[in-house]
Formats: sequence, structure tokens, C-alpha cells
Amino acid sequence: MLFVRDLSRRSFLKAAGAAGVAGGLSVVGAGCGSDDDDDDATSTPGEAATRPGVSGQATTAAPVTLAANQSLTIRQYDEPGSLDPAFLFRIEAENIASNIYSALTAYDPLTGEPIPDLAESWQVSPDGKTYTFKLVENAYWHQDFGKFTSADVKYSYDRILDPATKSTYRPEFNNVLSVEAPTEYTVVINLKTPDVNFLYQVGNYHQGQIVKKEAIAKYGDKYPRNPVGTGPFELVEWVANSHMLLKGHKGYYKGAPTLTELRFNLIKDTAAAETALSNGEVAVAMSIGRNTEIIDRLGKSNRYVLHKSEDYANNLWIFNPDYAPLADPRVRQAFAYGTDSAAISKALTPYTAKPAKSILPPFMPVYTDELPAYEYNPTKAKELLQQAGYGGGFSVKQILTSTTGASDDLLYRQSQLEQIGIKLEFELMETAIWNQRRNGGDYQITGRLYPAVNPDTLLFGYLHPDNIVPKGLNGAKYNNPALTAKLEAARAELNEEKRKGLYKEVQKIAMDELPYVPMATSTVYWAAYPWVKNLVVDKLAAVNWYPVQLEEHA
Repeated sequence: MLFVRDLSRRSFLKAAGAAGVAGGLSVVGAGCGSDDDDDDATSTPGEAATRPGVSGQATTAAPVTLAANQSLTIRQYDEPGSLDPAFLFRIEAENIASNIYSALTAYDPLTGEPIPDLAESWQVSPDGKTYTFKLVENAYWHQDFGKFTSADVKYSYDRILDPATKSTYRPEFNNVLSVEAPTEYTVVINLKTPDVNFLYQVGNYHQGQIVKKEAIAKYGDKYPRNPVGTGPFELVEWVANSHMLLKGHKGYYKGAPTLTELRFNLIKDTAAAETALSNGEVAVAMSIGRNTEIIDRLGKSNRYVLHKSEDYANNLWIFNPDYAPLADPRVRQAFAYGTDSAAISKALTPYTAKPAKSILPPFMPVYTDELPAYEYNPTKAKELLQQAGYGGGFSVKQILTSTTGASDDLLYRQSQLEQIGIKLEFELMETAIWNQRRNGGDYQITGRLYPAVNPDTLLFGYLHPDNIVPKGLNGAKYNNPALTAKLEAARAELNEEKRKGLYKEVQKIAMDELPYVPMATSTVYWAAYPWVKNLVVDKLAAVNWYPVQLEEHA
């Protein structure tokens, strides 16, 4: 049975059993440290609480009586940035882009496994270095840009690989030797070394999404707000800080979607989103945040279905070694020992975050929890700081987005760190500036929550030297040749058990040296009316709107 009470410092201490959590909360300027919506948790369920919601909703087995009006209004929680796949960031943009674009492969919404998309089939050479894709022959571009062909795939991937593009995701293709289009509906991609995960990299996510050369040329620097794809929905209107309107694409190769229109209304505040849902102003509330009381209320109401993607991504602290204290792994380990993730999760975020043990989320087959454990131990943390020469403490600043402010769990981490001598301050800024500084490595500490279905996306992204900022997502500027060799060997290893062993070793080294501290494994919630059928929040915290239908309702 669930019960709710107000959150206070005292209630946190009682629920968490963390008697050492006290002290001032210093804010220089601030926001959340993740790529997802991250509202404060303001209430606490009892110890017997279980996560509400459904992990996935299967496509409706029996026919439904469709509503005459198939126009759907959705709450969007933040203003998307660029919709150019070469530069896409943050889930609010990716949710839109994945329905505008298509790719060679897509991802199964429940497992994350690659499935056919614009490539209806493929063959892999015996040495694992050549992928030959047979393309569908009935896909058309939005805005009358004509028929999709292999030339579009070659252009899109060559564009990502071109250093002049300066794509954040160029390192995702660092193993690509060449992209060839020998016939109108055949693509051949040659790799430098075998890559058992390559089908993920050409999926409908970032660099895998296919663009049209002529559309890029037409819109120029305005293309990020005028995307053109072959996906089931076409962007027809974007009013900044207000709404986005997508129409069903009649030329979609699987057939026009049932939904004729998707309207995304920008409602940043979660409480306001709940009100909009209650009033019928929106039928779906995307990513309803981490407020336990709101999740409880929506989950218990028979008016709504609470959808979730459970344990889909990990929220990490990123440490810039250019700031002297953070270059010492003992200091980074002190951060891990000095914060009580288990108590914070139990008291503040029992539904939406639990302690993370690895860079990888637990749903990935190569994930292991046989890793160094950093149980809360402030005494050990102080000893490590003393050994590193920082027994007198030091100050450090974390940059955050001002969209949501510093979440309660981050404020309590701040309080706990103060008890071991680390003064953590927060600097607030607009989301666009925050992303720019994160991607450029301009910070002492920052955070990232990065959904992925491919372990290489995370492990190569965070740990490989090819990805060191500003070239990629390696914000810790981490470069360990021993780890790099194991990571590259894992990608090329065809034997599944040997591959898992290598990935396990990579995770162990990363958790020993801690260039990143995994703080929490996140679960995301969406709320919708029950007449919105076939809605599934996938492992990227996104929804494929193509199978969604609106049932007749009062």
C-alpha cells in the first residue's frame, strides 16, 4: 500500500536513515543534470512502494472502433533544439525526429533489438566487415522531394563522416571504411574491423537517420527547424516556445498512419501538464517528471493509463580532469563514497531512479553488476581526499540547465558532499548554452542522461579517445589504452561469451577509475487517456506514433 507525505529535510533523514545529511545548499546560478525531463521529487511513498505503470503496451489484438477525429495533442516538456540528425540532442528533440526520419534499421520498442526499416533485409560477410542492405522501393520524401534511393543513404552517412560537418556523432561511424550505392536500392557498407553492433549504428537514432541532400541545400542553416524525412509524420508548423504540428505522411512506405495530426504543446511545468491532461487540453503527457505525488495520483486514477520505460538509462556525473582535484581518481571515488545513492533513491525517487552500478543500464545483455561497489562511506571518502592532498576540502562547480532547477536528490548529494569537505555549487543557464558548454568540455562537473540501445554507443561514446570533447561525448576526456583495446576487441569479437567477458572488463576498469560516477538508473513515465491505443514508451524514452490509434470515446 502506498502513502504520501510532504518532503522535508527531516522526513528525508528519517526515510533514508542518512543522519549525516545536513548543511547548506549553495546555488551559484542552475538545472538538472540529465538529458531528460527532471522535475523535483516532492513526496515520499512508504517502504512497500512499487513502481506503478506499464512497461509496455502490446499492439491492440482486437480491432477497435476508431474515433472519427484522429488528431492527437501531446504535452511536450521542453523546446526542442536542432532536428538535424548530425546534431540532435536531448529526448524532447529525439521524440520528434524519430517520427520524421527513417533509417536502415529501427529498434524493437520493448527490447531495443534492431529490426528492418528502410532496409528490408541485409547480409553480413563471413568476416563480419561488409554489410549489404536491400532497400525498400516504395518510400517517398516529405515535401515532394521524390523517391528514396540508395544515393540518399550514401549522402547521409558520408555527411556524418565528413569532418567539415562537425557532427557530434561522427565517432559513431569511426569504424566505417566506405559507403557504396552499387544499385538504386542496394547499399554496401565496408568496415575497418568486424562490428557485431553495427546494425544499431544505422538505426533510427541520430547518425543513422537518413536525410535528403536537396532539402539540406534548400534550407541551408535553417534546416534544423525544417527537417525533411521519409518517416510516418511530416513537420508542417513550429512556433517557438509554443507548439509543433506534424501531419501524417501519405507517402510513408508502410502506408499512411492512422493518426492524421500530432500537435505537441509546450508545457514545461509538470503540475501544469497534469492540469492540462485533467482538463482534456492534451491527451498524452510526455515524460511527467519525477514528482512521486503526481505519479501516484495519475497511477491511481482510472481516467488514465500510466506508461513507463523502466530502467532505460543511467544518469552520470561527468568530471573534467582539467580541473586539478578531479584529475585524481581518489577524489572521484570520494564523490562515490560520499553520496548515499540508495538512501536518496528510497526517500526521494523510488519510482524514477535507483542506484546505478555501471555506465550501462541493466537491460543491456552485456551489462554486469559484478563491479566495484561504492556503498555510502563518508569516512572512506575523507580518507581518499586526505590521500589525494585535499584533506582540507575544495570547491567545485556543476553546470545545469535552468529549465527545471536543481533537483532535490542533487541538492541532497550537495549536502552530503559538504560533510566530507567538498563544496559543490551549481551554475544555471539556458538549455542551449548548457548543451554547448557540455559538448565543448567547458565545465568542472556536469551531468548526462543518455538513452541508448547499443552498449557501444555508451561505452565508446564516454570512454573512447576518438570521442573526447568537442569531437564526441567523452566529456571526462578519458584515455586509457588498455580499456580502449578491450573495447575495440569487444566490438569485433564474434563469440558472444568472449564478447560479454570483454565488456565486463571494460565496465570494471571504468568503475575502478571513475571518470564518470553513475548516480541513478532512470525510469520515465508518460500519462495518457486509455483511448490512446498502442502507445509504447521504448528504450530510448520515445514513442513511435505510427501504430497509435485513437479509439472512439465520449
